[in-house]
Amino acid sequence: MPLNSLHYTIGPAIAVAATAVLVAVCRWVFAPNRTRGNHSTATSHGDFGMLVPVATLRTSTEAARLRQLLGQHGIRSTSGAAPPGPIQVNADGNTRRHHFSGWHVMVFPEDSMRARAVVAGTERDWA
Repeated sequence: MPLNSLHYTIGPAIAVAATAVLVAVCRWVFAPNRTRGNHSTATSHGDFGMLVPVATLRTSTEAARLRQLLGQHGIRSTSGAAPPGPIQVNADGNTRRHHFSGWHVMVFPEDSMRARAVVAGTERDWA
């Protein structure tokens, strides 16, 4: 075998190439799935999972009082911050966001009719 032969570099070159292929495959397999959507877009469209909002109030204290009233009627409820209100766009293309961000009081769908009746029947006794 001649001394100027580079046959001893074939083994490491194959190892480097195999490692590069393995890294590329791992990056492709473990990359975040971009088709699942952004979580913030789901909440901005009113996606509360299994819960149904029955009232939107200005303060967390009002929401807590309403939750207590619903609890007295045997209705399980929870509250969560509501996103800021809608965005208005005028003819010039300028945007304006309403900064009312209140608190949603939410119940399970099977309790929503009773909860709405309680809210309507007591009309601000809890506020």
